[in-house]
Amino acid sequence: MYRILVLSFLVVNSLLASASIGSVAGQFLEVNLHVRNMGMGNAATSLVKGSSAVLINPAGLSEYHPDGGIDSYISYVKWPADINFGTVGIATNIGNMGRIAFSAVYVNYGDEIRTTPDMPFGNGTFSMGGMSLGLSYSRFLTDKFSFGVTVKNVSEKYDESGYSQLAWDIGTLYRTSFRGLKIGMSILNFSKEAQFDGNYLDYSDPIKYAVNDSSEYGKWPLPMTFRTGLSLDVWSSANLKANLAMDMIHSNNNDEIYALGTEINYLKKFDLRAGYQMGTDINGLSFGAGFQVLKSLGFDYAFNAMEYFGPRHRVGLRLNF
Repeated sequence: MYRILVLSFLVVNSLLASASIGSVAGQFLEVNLHVRNMGMGNAATSLVKGSSAVLINPAGLSEYHPDGGIDSYISYVKWPADINFGTVGIATNIGNMGRIAFSAVYVNYGDEIRTTPDMPFGNGTFSMGGMSLGLSYSRFLTDKFSFGVTVKNVSEKYDESGYSQLAWDIGTLYRTSFRGLKIGMSILNFSKEAQFDGNYLDYSDPIKYAVNDSSEYGKWPLPMTFRTGLSLDVWSSANLKANLAMDMIHSNNNDEIYALGTEINYLKKFDLRAGYQMGTDINGLSFGAGFQVLKSLGFDYAFNAMEYFGPRHRVGLRLNF
């Protein structure tokens, strides 16, 4: 535990020293696809569980044990400018050794018109997109403490150039005996800098453009993010349960964000969620709901009010078998 705290301290200091908004590659990794988490205002680092936990805190992967040992998760959100994001994950038990999960996150930016100084109105189209494929492992080290790790391959394609490299997510989750208090921490997208392959022609440099002198792409970090959160049961009875959650989120690509959220569960089948993010001029108020249709099937929905871009609607599907 001491080593984890020291590592977290070093990572946060690194983020504080390197934070520079809009200066990372792989920005699609920052779009949150965990529907329950966003319904609670991005404040569920200590509450995520099952296959979907790998999106926020891989230590929560070990929290969920459905009949048969397999659970899966699918979610989708449409961003402004017809940009589409989605994720799919599947997890299973591996006996007493813990749980493993496979996950994929994708973004499709669609086709863009290729323009040049000679062809300002377009010369065909090109495509852009990105994907992350991950393998996660999580287990309980004690009856109260679990850890998780994800190794993933992150790739992006921009016309004929792209990159592909490994990144890591690390998470911990500690459960106390006081009113269901949980403490979660995670480090996401830890990796070396990314560099697109190939070369590009800098049209803003008239000398290089005149002699067709292409340049190499620069190197940029991935959006490394540190999350820490607390959650507490504020009401618990046979039919009704309510919790309160708080998160601090710091990225090398953004200002620090503070999130506050709540979730009310009725009969272990119906969920109502709400939350608010502070420290961001885009995301603010969020609402969400969940519904367990069958023992093996559940739905999640989240509404996020985004300044300037209009509201975003996230939908998720939970399956176990």
